[in-house]
Amino acid sequence: MMDNRDVLTHVRINRAAYITYWIQAFNERFPNRYDESYMYSMGEKGFGYITDLETAVEAYPLHNNLLGNCIPLEQLVEQEGVETGMLFLAAQLWRQTLLEVGESTLTLTLFKQMNARIDYFETVMCQNYWNQSISQMKDNASAITKHHDDRISLVGKMAASMAHEIRNPMTSIKGFLKLLRSTITSNNYERAEAYLDFIDDECDHILMQVTGFLSFSKKPIMDEAKDLISAKQVLDHILSLLNPRLINENVDLTLTISANLMLNVQKMAIQQVLSNLLNNGIDALSKLKSDKKIHIAVMEDNFHTYIRVSNNGPSIPSKMNDVIFNPFVTDKENGTGLGLAICKQIMLKNDGDISFTSNEKETSFLLAFRKNIDSD
Repeated sequence: MMDNRDVLTHVRINRAAYITYWIQAFNERFPNRYDESYMYSMGEKGFGYITDLETAVEAYPLHNNLLGNCIPLEQLVEQEGVETGMLFLAAQLWRQTLLEVGESTLTLTLFKQMNARIDYFETVMCQNYWNQSISQMKDNASAITKHHDDRISLVGKMAASMAHEIRNPMTSIKGFLKLLRSTITSNNYERAEAYLDFIDDECDHILMQVTGFLSFSKKPIMDEAKDLISAKQVLDHILSLLNPRLINENVDLTLTISANLMLNVQKMAIQQVLSNLLNNGIDALSKLKSDKKIHIAVMEDNFHTYIRVSNNGPSIPSKMNDVIFNPFVTDKENGTGLGLAICKQIMLKNDGDISFTSNEKETSFLLAFRKNIDSD
């Protein structure tokens, strides 16, 4: 009868039989998962670890590598596509292999020693998996917290921007309502009608701002329908609202329209775009002492209708070129950075786009609306 040392030698001599059985058992569970050479290499390393009873299990680098494979657990799981359950099954199959192939020769003492090495491997693997899971949960919790904070910050910026855009027209409406009360008392209805026109215009301005924010939010609620309207009609309405500011800021505005061009767009939304561009232009011109000019040109080609809004104010800094249409990007001291981002969203919703050029002499924003060309 062979002693344990002789039995262990016999087991090592028959390593090919053990490895072959283990591979066959694995492939029955996961057919064609890995190629033959890879499986045999893993089988050799697993067999070597299990039968190397002279070396203490603590001496194997299992905390960082699996079965001497020199592949960290997290890399083996993530990059090699090895599922954690598959690793446990591979370890379990080594027990089955020892019992089946070594049934007639393997002693109970040697089986217990080899089984203890498999147990140790599973313990290390569980610990590594647990540590990795805890780390991932902490990362996820941190990401969720940051995402929540970002959303709160975004809501705050949106609210501040909305308040900024609506405060002025609401102040005007309140003032005109006071004047309206006094004129009604004195039966001066002609002046009262003028005040009502101002109030109506300011309400339109607020509605444009709300439309812009809804467009920026990408929500379908209250989405405005498209209408076929003339470009001149849209511009006339915007200029009537901005005329007091143009006069107050001493800005010379000129308008060129090559023909009675039509736009199939969301009227209120496009008015918001033009209002933003013109107000931005007036803001830029505030840095000039005189000769403040804004020019609006409407033109077309075979595929697009264009509206160009230009001013002779300072150039836009080159660092803004690639980010100017991103949310919360602005070079204004009190700007919110939402105006141009809203313009971009609105133009995309209206089958168009917005671009700009800027130099020391002129800054121009170009609105391009695609025409509906029949395929005929």
